[in-house]
Amino acid sequence: MTPRLRIGVDVGGTFTKAVAVSSPPLEVHARAGVPTTHAARAGVAEGVAAALRELIAQLGDTRSQVELVAFSTTQAMNALLEGDVGTVGVVGIGYRPQLRVARKRTRVGDIELAPGRKLTTVHAFVDASAGVSNRVDEMLDDLVERGATALAVSGAFAVDTPEDEEQFVRAARARDLPACAGHELTGAYGLETRTLTAAINASILPIVERTAAMVEEALADAELDVPLLVLRGDGGSMSSERFRDQPSLTIGSAPAAGVAAVLHELRLTDGIVIECGGTSTNVSVVRGGRAQLRTLRVMRQPTFIRAVDSWVVGVAGGSLALLGRRGVSEVGPRSAHIAGLPYASFATLDDLHGAELALVAPRTGDPEAYACVDAAGGRFALTATCASIALGLAPADAYPESSTEAALAAFEPLAVRLRGTPADAARALLDVAVRKVAAVASEAAKQYKLPADVPLVALGGAGAALVPEVARRLERPLLLPSYAEVLSAVGAAVSLVRAEVVRTVGPGVDLVDLAHAAERECIDAGAAPSTVTVETKVDNAANVVRAAATGSVALQAGAAEHHDASDDERDLAAATVLDVGRDHLHLVAENEYYRVYSGNGSGGVAVVDRFGAIALAEEGRIVSGAAPAFLGDLEAAVVGASRQLGIATLLPRVSILAGSRMLDLSGAHTLDEIAAAAERLLAEEPAPAVAVIAR
Repeated sequence: MTPRLRIGVDVGGTFTKAVAVSSPPLEVHARAGVPTTHAARAGVAEGVAAALRELIAQLGDTRSQVELVAFSTTQAMNALLEGDVGTVGVVGIGYRPQLRVARKRTRVGDIELAPGRKLTTVHAFVDASAGVSNRVDEMLDDLVERGATALAVSGAFAVDTPEDEEQFVRAARARDLPACAGHELTGAYGLETRTLTAAINASILPIVERTAAMVEEALADAELDVPLLVLRGDGGSMSSERFRDQPSLTIGSAPAAGVAAVLHELRLTDGIVIECGGTSTNVSVVRGGRAQLRTLRVMRQPTFIRAVDSWVVGVAGGSLALLGRRGVSEVGPRSAHIAGLPYASFATLDDLHGAELALVAPRTGDPEAYACVDAAGGRFALTATCASIALGLAPADAYPESSTEAALAAFEPLAVRLRGTPADAARALLDVAVRKVAAVASEAAKQYKLPADVPLVALGGAGAALVPEVARRLERPLLLPSYAEVLSAVGAAVSLVRAEVVRTVGPGVDLVDLAHAAERECIDAGAAPSTVTVETKVDNAANVVRAAATGSVALQAGAAEHHDASDDERDLAAATVLDVGRDHLHLVAENEYYRVYSGNGSGGVAVVDRFGAIALAEEGRIVSGAAPAFLGDLEAAVVGASRQLGIATLLPRVSILAGSRMLDLSGAHTLDEIAAAAERLLAEEPAPAVAVIAR
């Protein structure tokens, strides 16, 4: 049987890598890599397109076996960290008698993104009590005149009644002004946080539009008519159309791709995943066979964006040494890629003949104190990877084009400056880099209480150069998997799932039933139920309606096997995550997608999906049943679990599941918001519901 291929693309800070794989078992059929094109006119999109073209050319006639293309990207995060964003117009929408509160909560002001980087917003507010139609064009004209290059619309109660938000978004897009609405990004309540989330999302809309368009163009040029999916930061997936509208949800997608690969291909239970690129290093944690997620904060301000919990360190394989009066004072964040220089360890001895130390400023404003060498073959960077190769520490097969002799020769001029041997100079550079990564890995282990025998997993192009030394420093085991340098691209390829259902347009076609059919097919193909989203479109030219469901395999070890777990396997998964014996486990409720368990006496609650993946695990109380009794019981339970803090009431975190849907209401500010969301969910999914009220 001819294997079906998937293409995965991983956009890193230094290199963009593409692979074509079949799975299971994992087999890499082709791979390609190009420098990430930050400085190109179309940004990183040009590199993605170039990597795809190179890979597809390698596949030749087997390109017909490709069934989808998936990619992860650092583009959204990099745009925010670098402040590469325009001014965002924020339209706040309120209704009497809550106008004052809504105006205040939608005026987010300038948003600090990173030290010295900010997102500028201009605010407009409309009283929509009598409708907004007569104000839309006037307000958009005003915001554009004040410098807005994108629009974020955020209205009170828009989670339940989004019509006013949608009017502004339609009008903005009609005039080619990129726009998004708060309700499109999250179903959670909390007007201020939803507004902040929408503003951040709007700021990167113009950038990702270029990326999506160029990638689609590259596929079209290759006559590859397959779905294009994008990995989200929480391990979920989205179509290229949704990527254009909701790019902020891809923040953290690069670490998510690495963690997905580790879980699905290595089936790791516990580990610290260290992905070293050329410019930066990501550190993530796998615990209990599951990825650890968090809610993103932008300079300590909360958003509704969920992502794999990761730490970013400004040091990696391409990092340069900054020299001080007493030696190497820092390594990174400047890299060979930023300086536009080749690595000395990949040069020849002839290239390095007559090498002399050169101190450079990689970018305007940097100190002219970063160590490089000028030689017969030109100028070369002395990097952390060069240091590892010079010391003979990297595995022999990791960098076949490198030369230990050339690397040592390149460090001779620096050794003269430091008054030591070339090996001493290489060690001085490498130790600073390793110390920085080790400190973050140690912090991650401490936060998640990982014992000393939990291994470090080396990923990325520089993983083999740096992570073994980090493991030695921390006295932890090391895992260096096959294909480590492209495993994140593999993770993107194997984790995403898509299903499409097509019907001829006619009176008997029910769009809701069609969407549910696509959702079921996607879940049957292995997608975790909580990750599935459905888009329905009418194709008038073909006289058909299409429902496309996208989702992803759960970020849990073994989930990629795509088989329904037995009752015993689901029981064991719940008992393990709740840390109770199976005889202390109680099955509270179940449907075709989930089982809900309580650990008798422990107060723990676990929700396990049909593949045995843990969808939710925490301490709390369970409320179950059908409407209307369920709604009354839910309100009573929330009131009972609420705490009074002075004049304010602190609501518990509430999660509700019905059918395949799981609703997180952690952002709700009032009991009415929770009740309204629950009522809306039960209207869409009339099956009995289950709520978990956290303690």
